Amino acid sequence: MNNARKKNKKIILALAPIAGYTDSAFRVLCLENGADLVYTEMISAEGLARHNKKTLEMLNFLPEEKRVVVQLFGKNPEAFAKAAEIISKCPVSKCQKKIWGLDINLGCPAHKVFKTGAGAALMDNKKLARKIIEAVLNNTNLPVSIKIRSRVKNTTAEEFINYIKVLDFKMVMVHGRTLSQGMTGEIDFAMIKKVKNLLPDKIVLGNGGIDSLEKLQEMIEKTGVDGVGIGRGALGRPEVFSVLGCHPYENEDPLDKQDPLFQGDDKKNIILRHAKLFLQQNSNLIPLRKHLVHYFKGQKNASEWRQKLIKVETWEDLNSALVGVKSA
Repeated sequence: MNNARKKNKKIILALAPIAGYTDSAFRVLCLENGADLVYTEMISAEGLARHNKKTLEMLNFLPEEKRVVVQLFGKNPEAFAKAAEIISKCPVSKCQKKIWGLDINLGCPAHKVFKTGAGAALMDNKKLARKIIEAVLNNTNLPVSIKIRSRVKNTTAEEFINYIKVLDFKMVMVHGRTLSQGMTGEIDFAMIKKVKNLLPDKIVLGNGGIDSLEKLQEMIEKTGVDGVGIGRGALGRPEVFSVLGCHPYENEDPLDKQDPLFQGDDKKNIILRHAKLFLQQNSNLIPLRKHLVHYFKGQKNASEWRQKLIKVETWEDLNSALVGVKSA
């Protein structure tokens, strides 16, 4: 085991942010399956600062939600400051008891985000990134985290962290791939390890390609991180958190984890639970279709299931479409 790890420290399992996917319903499903922390989709700091109605609606949480990390993106320090203030002053009855902390996206590789100077572009603009982090820190009492990549153009994760490590952020999630790699390719475990070695007293999560116990163990043993962020590996498989929660490193719990509430159900019941949660905030299941098809990805008859599920609109449609589903 890497010496950077502290003895008897439990591995944190977090649902990593995915635009268009880590909505309230999916976050609850992952929490019920044992996730310790769950990240929101990217929320525009400028949208919040302007009190944009659609952006503000992204702060509407389901009653079952807890330990949520709200992820902000943008490039304007003043907007980040205002957004942090809005979230931190959110009425207790609405969201304050549900939010664990605020996250600053410094790693999104999407071209439409990068070209504006936001997301991963900020890693290669260290001065501006530092101003943004300071703006958030100065306008919230919530824990602040950042999400970065192993390298963005001329800046490595090690160089970036060296530049900002004196700031009082509490956690960093490091995607082990470069900007040019996007979401595929080898993970740079050595770079993630360097980040953890630079931040022995902060929480460091490794991210990228984790969808099995073997890959979890590889990440922990090669980097010494405090936990992992699981993104695409959880799509259609929220039970992955229950499976990985059985890893051999579990002991002391720094995040007050509770036992999973949702264990042993078959695939049909998991899907129906997902839909029931989704309908608490939506009038139909059309936006859920992208999630539904992931539950059958990799199966021999996946294309047949896809043809059924992309037509689902109502609860009744879904029940009819799921006739014949076997236990996962």
